[in-house]
Amino acid sequence: MKRKTMKINGLNISYLDNEKGGQSLICLHGHFGTGSMFKFVESFFDGRIILPDQRGHGYSDHADSYTRLDYIEDLKAIIDELNLQYPILLGHSLGGVNVFQYASIYKNVKMIIVEDIGTEISGSNSFIADFPECFDSIWDVNNEFMKHNMVLGPYFMESLYYDGTKWMFRFNCQEMIQSQIELNGIYWKDWENIKCPIFLLHGKKSWACKTDNIKEMAKRKSNVTLKIYENVGHAIHDEERKQFCEDINEFIIKN
Repeated sequence: MKRKTMKINGLNISYLDNEKGGQSLICLHGHFGTGSMFKFVESFFDGRIILPDQRGHGYSDHADSYTRLDYIEDLKAIIDELNLQYPILLGHSLGGVNVFQYASIYKNVKMIIVEDIGTEISGSNSFIADFPECFDSIWDVNNEFMKHNMVLGPYFMESLYYDGTKWMFRFNCQEMIQSQIELNGIYWKDWENIKCPIFLLHGKKSWACKTDNIKEMAKRKSNVTLKIYENVGHAIHDEERKQFCEDINEFIIKN
C-alpha cells in the first residue's frame, strides 16, 4: 500500500491506497484509531482498498470541528476525489456511524458493514482528559491506562509514536472528547433511510452499544444481516479477526 494525502475541507487527509482496480472498499476506524489498523482486509479482499486516517487521527491534520457533518462530508470528498463508483463502506464505532449516515444521505454506495455501534449513543471519552501530552516510555503509557482500569492494547498502540525523546499519541485528547460529544445522539431516522444491504456486527460484551439496540436495528429493516459475537467486546476486528474476515468476505460475495 502507498501512503497518500488529499486536501479535504481545508485539511490534509492521509490515507493508504493499494491502487488496485475493481470493486473498492473504504474502511473507517473509530475514535483513537488509524486507517492502518484495517490493512488486514487485504487478506480476503482483492479489489481497491482505501484506508483513511479520519480528521484528527493518524497522519491527518487536526481540526477545529468534529461535527457529524464534518465526518460525513470528509467521506463524500474522498469518494468523489477518487472517483469511486458504489464503494463498499466498512466502519467501526465512530466510523460505523459515519458510514451509515453517509449511506442514508448519498446513494453512491454498494453496501455497508457496521461494526459494533448502535443508533442510540451516549458515550464519553473523558477518561483521557487528564492524560499527559507525552510519556517517557511505553511502561508509562500502559501505567496511565491501568489507572483507568484499562489495558494498552493494539488498538491504542497503533496511534503511538516516538519522536526520539518521548512517546506521544497522534490524536489530541481534548479533540477526541469533543468528537464523542458530537457523536452522541439518536440516529433512527438515518438508519431507516438506508437502502443498500447492511451487515451489522456486534460484540455481546461490548461497552459501546447495547445488544437490545442492535437487535432492534436489525428488526426494523429487511436489508440488514446481523451477526452477534457472543464472547467478544467492542473491537471485533481485533478479538475475532479470523472469523471477522470470513464473515465479511461471505457477506460481500453474497451481495
